[in-house]
Amino acid sequence: MRHIVRPRPVETEETHRATAFEIFFDLVFVFALTRTISFMAQPPTPLLLAQGMVILLLLWWSFTAYAWLGNQVRADIGLIRAGMLVAMAAIFVAGQVIPHAWRHANQPADAPLALAAAYIVVRAVHLVLFVYVAAGNRRLRVQVLLCGIPTALGWTPLSLGAILGGTAQTLLWLAALIIDSIGNRVVSIFGGWQVRSPSHFAERHGLVLIIALGESLVSVGAGAV
Repeated sequence: MRHIVRPRPVETEETHRATAFEIFFDLVFVFALTRTISFMAQPPTPLLLAQGMVILLLLWWSFTAYAWLGNQVRADIGLIRAGMLVAMAAIFVAGQVIPHAWRHANQPADAPLALAAAYIVVRAVHLVLFVYVAAGNRRLRVQVLLCGIPTALGWTPLSLGAILGGTAQTLLWLAALIIDSIGNRVVSIFGGWQVRSPSHFAERHGLVLIIALGESLVSVGAGAV
């Protein structure tokens, strides 16, 4: 009987650097980040600042998750690349609807629901890819499955907030962020995560900051013309 050999992800080494594909992923991610500026292009209030911060933190939390993934295995090869393309499409959709992320009275819930669904897709794809990566590592697989619990629990308040809108949306989306981020931090005490290439990890974060600053300068220049 013939056995089907499934391709395995290519693990990174200590000297691994950010790939062109990862930089493209970061560009799409920064696009979503800069769209938050459009959301906050209203008279500033403490509530508006809080809402904008929630969106930024949800996006940033998603980015760090994929930075960890790209540090474990090559992101530009095989199923990892295919999965990240799906995540990139979801991030692009999120960027399109971010300016209308909060539902107010007598407004449809289309944009908030689209943003919530896009975030769920991004996080779900990350979990699926990490389970695939951890297939031969029992400790890492247990860690990923445990982290999936708070991540999935956060999807309920995210969806409910998009439907309810107003103050309820602010509180529920804040709760979703806390459940996902703090829950994963707590679960991480069980260990299992490993930074294979510290230089790659630092480079990914540095590139995102440089790209974001560049986009901001372009926006300022365009606004001044």
